[in-house]
Amino acid sequence: MRAVMSVSLGLVLVGVLTGCGLFGRGGSAQVPESPTWREDAVAAIRETPGVTAAEVTVNDVDDGGGSTGPVVYGKFTVSGDAQAVVDDALLRLSEVLGPESKGVGLNLSVTSPEGTGQTLGAFGYGGARHGAALWEQTH
Repeated sequence: MRAVMSVSLGLVLVGVLTGCGLFGRGGSAQVPESPTWREDAVAAIRETPGVTAAEVTVNDVDDGGGSTGPVVYGKFTVSGDAQAVVDDALLRLSEVLGPESKGVGLNLSVTSPEGTGQTLGAFGYGGARHGAALWEQTH
């Protein structure tokens, strides 16, 4: 009986501690550790050669389940070879976010030199819904 209670209590404690994020930020809520990562993420896109305009921010967004997480949100305009510029901008962004950034959502669109707005999927990044997926697609 004592062993069962100890195991049960242990499982409850692990569940509570994991839910509270005391073992790090949790598997699905991982974000970069740098205190300036939000500004660095925006700068990574804005400062990419060929990006002529950028309205990009990092906002905390409610996921509908009661928890919030950061999302890199907005649009940027490119000139020249749109694919090459988008590839470079997203590589730079992924370098800021890192491979363990599953908790950072992505909601970006691109305006090409022709003036048409497109999602990242149009440039081959349809699966990049969060930072870790972007890392996988750019490395």
